[in-house]
Amino acid sequence: MTSPSKVAAEVLEASAAGYAAAAVALLQPAGDAAHTASDGSTWKSHFVQRLLDLAAAVRVDQPALFARRIAWLRRAAVARGADDLELRRALLSLKAALQRELPPHLGPAIAPAIELAVATFDEKISHEAMALDAAKPHDRIALRYLAACLEGDPQRAIALVLQELDGGLAPADAYVHVLLTAEREIGQLWHVGDSSVAEERLVSETTRDLMALIAAKYAPVASNGRTLVAAAVASNAHDIGLRAAVELFRLAGWRCLFLGANIPAAEIARAGEIFDADLLVLNATLTTQLKPLGDAIATIRSIAPARRILVGGLAFDDLPNLWKQVGADAYAASIEDAVAVGTALVGR
Repeated sequence: MTSPSKVAAEVLEASAAGYAAAAVALLQPAGDAAHTASDGSTWKSHFVQRLLDLAAAVRVDQPALFARRIAWLRRAAVARGADDLELRRALLSLKAALQRELPPHLGPAIAPAIELAVATFDEKISHEAMALDAAKPHDRIALRYLAACLEGDPQRAIALVLQELDGGLAPADAYVHVLLTAEREIGQLWHVGDSSVAEERLVSETTRDLMALIAAKYAPVASNGRTLVAAAVASNAHDIGLRAAVELFRLAGWRCLFLGANIPAAEIARAGEIFDADLLVLNATLTTQLKPLGDAIATIRSIAPARRILVGGLAFDDLPNLWKQVGADAYAASIEDAVAVGTALVGR
């Protein structure tokens, strides 16, 4: 029997556009000349995304996922000089619209997430610190790398990291403590409005290029006889962290087959079968990717039931037991942990 939470999540997803329109109507009373049609369209898009965030939290019975997303939006709004009271007003409009439009028997399934999100506005906004500290050796390299990218010189950025590798920087440290740290930094800069989408993409694409060069430069240790297939499932375009994890497996002697982003579940399963993989590694960056990840795991199980599945990613932060709910065999809390967890999982 399908749980009320899953039913509520499916209803929210299927009717997101309708509920969003109802929330806009409550946010924008008839005759309010201060709002334009363009404003209404923008708010409807906002409400649709919040409904999908809400559905993701309700589906796995984790109200804190939705509250955490709202808290992030508050920080982003204030960092850009906006008023988070507008966000609170929108959330209350969404709450009222759902109370009015949602089938009454589904109300108890969504109420905890809504109430917890509303309560976040009673808390002081905590401004996240920048990721990099120039007093730390690895962070200094990351800062120089990031600066070169943002100055429009990706070749110089690549060259300086390769030079550090020639000088003794370990490949694993380059992946985890330089490139991924720089990725977190540019993400934080975007978060506070100090970088553009174009700049963030430039850094990410330069990082992809550099990862390929590092992989070609360093051979792994002797093969351990194990094979790994890794992919970001359909709807997930975030694969840089996953790629870094794959490189750590490769350096540890695994044969690694990285399929990239947005891969259909059946294709991941088939790759596991074709290449006789000991381990499948999947990730979720956003909470809205948890359902497609769970669906992908179910599909993989139906095609390749013997394959072990390891998951990780930002979507699991602070709620690590979520890996059980999506059907995985194990969870790596960090990229550094992935090889040890995967090795132990296969060993079992």
